[in-house]
Amino acid sequence: MTVKRKKKSTFMGGRGVAVAFSLCLLAVITMIGMYTVGRTDQKQQELKRQIAEAEKSKSTEEEILKPKKEEPKETQEAASASATREKEKKEKEKVIINSPELESDFRQEEVAEVLPEEELEEASVADVVMEQPTLSFSPEEDKLFWPISGNILMDYSMDKSVYFTTLDQYKYNPAIIIEGSVDESVMSGAQGLVKTIETIEETGTTLTLDIGDGYELIYGQLKELPVEEGDYVKAGDTIGYVSQPTKYYSKEGTNVYFEVRKDGKSVDPMVLLQ
Repeated sequence: MTVKRKKKSTFMGGRGVAVAFSLCLLAVITMIGMYTVGRTDQKQQELKRQIAEAEKSKSTEEEILKPKKEEPKETQEAASASATREKEKKEKEKVIINSPELESDFRQEEVAEVLPEEELEEASVADVVMEQPTLSFSPEEDKLFWPISGNILMDYSMDKSVYFTTLDQYKYNPAIIIEGSVDESVMSGAQGLVKTIETIEETGTTLTLDIGDGYELIYGQLKELPVEEGDYVKAGDTIGYVSQPTKYYSKEGTNVYFEVRKDGKSVDPMVLLQ
């Protein structure tokens, strides 16, 4: 009885030691595992942080090195055009500021500020008078230029009728018919104002020139007039060119119709021509 109890006690003691050792070993392994896991998590977190910092640094570097986005072509062209216009505007302003015309305008403005209104009106009237020459003609002192150099085909005749070859009839002639050639220039007989330009069946394109003191010069059979109604011409200026004769003068040939009137009545041009 005594021997059997002893063996049982020994067995129980050895089993307890073994269990205790196993528990200690398990605890050690658990601690090692937890330490290892903790270190791994720490390393992973550190690695993630380093990766995040590296990506952030890379993004910053790329942002710095990244070329600026080009503006649309239309925007560039618009900016260039605007700069060009601004430059031209400055150049024009510079030229205008230094121009004699502007200085003249400034002087006129200064005069306008000084002169009274009445004097300004008188100055304006004087300018108009200067632009419109005084028309005056005196048979005793002045002579007329010939319209063209040519033979007289038909004389002035208001006291008796003369024969018109083309018309085959006799009638009065208030002008002289001067022989000419097509395209020959026709001269103004004196300084005057172009009163009318009209087309008449008998004399074609006809110009009436007011030379003052009731005298008027009438030129017919003209073409390609370089003047207009209201123009002032000087003695000797070209007022037109010789045209083909109208049907009323076809047999007489190419010519210029030249008539002089005093207060609306025809007078002999030969008396006034030089």
